[in-house]
Amino acid sequence: MKQLIKFFLLVHRYLGLALSLLFVIWFFSGFAMMYVKYPTMRQNERLQNLPVADFQHVKFSLQQAVERAGVTDTFRVVRLGMMLDRPVYRLTTTKGDYKAVLADTGELFAGTDSTLAVQLATAFEKHKSKPAKIEVLTEIDQWMAAARSMGYSVPVYRLTMDDPAGTYIYVSTQTGEVVQRVNAKQRFLAWLGPIPHWIYPTILLRNRPLWNDIIIWTSTLGSIMCIAGIVMGFVRYRRKDPKSLVFSPYKKRWFRWHHYTGFVFGIFVFTWVFSGLLSMTPWDWAPFTKLNPEESEKWTGGIMQPVSFSASISQAEMKLKSELDTRELHYTHILGKPYWLAYQDEFNTRLLAADDSLATPITALEPDKLLTGIKNLNPENEVLESTLLTEYDNYYYSKNNEKRLPVLRVSMDTPDNTWYYADLKTGQIVLKHERLSRLERWLYHGLHSFDFRFLLYKRPLWDITVIFFMLGGLLVSVTGVVLSWKWLKRWKKRNISKG
Repeated sequence: MKQLIKFFLLVHRYLGLALSLLFVIWFFSGFAMMYVKYPTMRQNERLQNLPVADFQHVKFSLQQAVERAGVTDTFRVVRLGMMLDRPVYRLTTTKGDYKAVLADTGELFAGTDSTLAVQLATAFEKHKSKPAKIEVLTEIDQWMAAARSMGYSVPVYRLTMDDPAGTYIYVSTQTGEVVQRVNAKQRFLAWLGPIPHWIYPTILLRNRPLWNDIIIWTSTLGSIMCIAGIVMGFVRYRRKDPKSLVFSPYKKRWFRWHHYTGFVFGIFVFTWVFSGLLSMTPWDWAPFTKLNPEESEKWTGGIMQPVSFSASISQAEMKLKSELDTRELHYTHILGKPYWLAYQDEFNTRLLAADDSLATPITALEPDKLLTGIKNLNPENEVLESTLLTEYDNYYYSKNNEKRLPVLRVSMDTPDNTWYYADLKTGQIVLKHERLSRLERWLYHGLHSFDFRFLLYKRPLWDITVIFFMLGGLLVSVTGVVLSWKWLKRWKKRNISKG
């Protein structure tokens, strides 16, 4: 038993020497993370800064644009928008190729030059500022962490605007559009929160496998350190007087306070670090929350066929004008039928059948139609429950109400008890949960962010609760740093005296 206790003591001590400062950084940055996101330009911000589309000069169909672009791969995203005052198709393939075809002339876009980049950035800022500096980036910088998920890649132009906010505008050379916007305040707050919290310096952003390994190994070792500390906390528990709250045998102040804070908050520190580890889904233990390729093919009805979008774009624009100020059209297939999905912003959309010249815009699809499509994803299994959600549940939710409602939630009697969430306004499956992914939701988000439904929407109760536990974790970590520093000083002194 003594050897086992010594083992836990040494594990806790030496891992604490290596990780205690990192724990302080994690908890300190965690306070900022409660209110600060990584500065990525969301689709809603992008749409709101685009001009109202004018498709009356579209002379070439999607099929013709694809032929001009020479694309033979399948599509991930197809959009029709504007490049200043000209309509343009923007094509993204499943292999990550980006093409743009001007819809008025059928010309394959040759790439953005510096003059066009300046015009695009100035127009995006509503002519309230202009570029003071322009650079070409051939590697992602600190503010392009979401490039792949947002659908763009280098090279890009980075333009420093002359506004008081110190805004950077990023313009894609391949598609001729603004892909990122970040100001000085966002950059400063990111250095207080997401960057130190996620260990996100530029050098690691450019080497994702290395970053992934660092996060997994540090959080794994941190979890082991916490377990060893919890064990030692109970081993060292001494309560001589039943009427007294004193239970630590340590006489020295920092040892005593590390014991007290660790005893009270040790379990929380462990669950917080362990849930951070689970955020990386190490060893692929939890499934993705998106449709797999086979399900996606069933939902769309197969590979997108550009020729199926046979209705007139100019007529479609006229129909949509009375409904919303269209900024962009997305080409999509829903259950085998082609649709234009028109965006004014993230919450104002319309669907319009793209193979029927008599069709009219609709705000949302019928739930029964989506239910039929979801049944076809697993035709051999029964539907256990079908519910139209007009408010968030425990799995489809957003702290800042950023996700669209209503959605159709369908539970299937599959071996993994699969749940599907379908957005009626866009006709897309926006979330898929299986038994393990639902468990991961609680073990990661629940333990890490305290985003329990009974707490999340009761502000400031959620804030007070999270801050309380974060302060406790910070105290444990700070006392650990002090003890590590003192131990290193003693170790150095002993070695000098021996020398």
